Amino acid sequence: MLSKYLHFICKAAAIMLLPLLAWSCQWMKEDYNDDDEIVDSSTIEYINISISVSADNNNVTRAPQGGEYGDGFLQGINNRENAVEKITLIFYQDNAGINTTNNDAEVSFVKTYSVYPTTTFDYPNTHTHKNTEPTGFADQEIIYTTGNQKLEETPLQVGQTYKVLVVANADVIVDIGDKISTVREKVLNSVYTGTGAGIDASHFVMSSEADASVTLTNPTIDTSDGKNKIIYYFNCIHIERLAARIDYNTKGGTYDENLGGYRYSTGTGNGFFVITKVTPFNLYNEREYLFKRVQDAWPATSTVYLGDESTTNYVVDPNTANKDNSQTFSYLSPVSENMGTAFAQTMNNLSQGQTFLDEEGFNNVIIAYPRENTLMPTSSLKRYATGIAFETYVYVNATATPVRHVYYHYLRHQGELATGSYQAKEWEGLSDTEVSNSSVPMNFGVVRNNIYSITIESLNVQEGILKLKIEEEKWRHVDNPVIYI
Repeated sequence: MLSKYLHFICKAAAIMLLPLLAWSCQWMKEDYNDDDEIVDSSTIEYINISISVSADNNNVTRAPQGGEYGDGFLQGINNRENAVEKITLIFYQDNAGINTTNNDAEVSFVKTYSVYPTTTFDYPNTHTHKNTEPTGFADQEIIYTTGNQKLEETPLQVGQTYKVLVVANADVIVDIGDKISTVREKVLNSVYTGTGAGIDASHFVMSSEADASVTLTNPTIDTSDGKNKIIYYFNCIHIERLAARIDYNTKGGTYDENLGGYRYSTGTGNGFFVITKVTPFNLYNEREYLFKRVQDAWPATSTVYLGDESTTNYVVDPNTANKDNSQTFSYLSPVSENMGTAFAQTMNNLSQGQTFLDEEGFNNVIIAYPRENTLMPTSSLKRYATGIAFETYVYVNATATPVRHVYYHYLRHQGELATGSYQAKEWEGLSDTEVSNSSVPMNFGVVRNNIYSITIESLNVQEGILKLKIEEEKWRHVDNPVIYI
């Protein structure tokens, strides 16, 4: 009778706790077997980790601006850009998080889990996003899960608070006891699988976008499958890609199959020009930081790991401070008058899936996936800045023999113009001494998880100037977890 009375009390407590259901991370503890009898020993505990990947097709209205979200955001393209196959979770305890000055802060637990898509994930209202995010940034997502994993394989303790770093699609060497000051300095030699030319890129490496905390307190009781499970919930952790993307937006042009490119009017009589090839250059081929960092000035008075970008600070790569015009680094497609063909994207020979319609119905062509490549204010653009070259054929009139011109342009990350267009120049117009703008932080450069969309506005053949517009847009976040424990 005493056993039955205790059983009844446990059930009543479980029912009273049901209204506490929230969601995020879950530790699960089974107290009853299938016959609703108390389990006397070896209670089974699980960890079930789920991650969500943004896949929304909607865009916000964009306006030129700098900072963390640039000119807005664009969605990832299909599962190739959004896919997550495995995640590594790094737990540690330090209230200051990744920016701690405590040299004794160390990894408490680390493990890699495989994940797979799930359509049965139906917990609503889980995600807590930054209050600085634009409206619509946290919409529809794809959900992945590890399934139930044994909790006994982790040393994490109920009642404790942990900081968590997340790495997706990468093999990172981190061990229990490693110093956080060492983990945050890690660099990677590759940020995806493939060449990065066109759409030859997959398995994008992603990492934490901001500090995240897990507190294993205030459990709820889940009896949805007929068993009692003690669950600890916490909010999702956001991750972002280490790669960027360069797009050529064909707005203003019409594809001409006979001429093998996108055709634009010169605005004079029946003259026109055709873009037949787009080649990215100075594609940085050095190591990249695993976790993003920003500094407040150049030179820096402070550096923040996983910090938000602003219009006045700098994103730093491992060699930014060494781009002093005396050192040379590895580039997959160095800038030159005779551009190589390995990364050239020929408009009449694009890969399936390389073009898609933007929100206005114009063709958008994916040119390449560059690595993060940032500059000092005094860094030489010709030596270090990532850019694209347009191969152009100009027809003075419909019957004239075309004249070939190649126009080069360095990618601006923040840019100095609120409105208007920039000028791409022919090889003779590129200066060996031109440097980044000292009055506009991050005027030139490539930053992770951003899309650089280039649109052609006009061509002045006499001046040898092709006018372009550049929009720098935040690639839609890949959101990880919801980690359910």
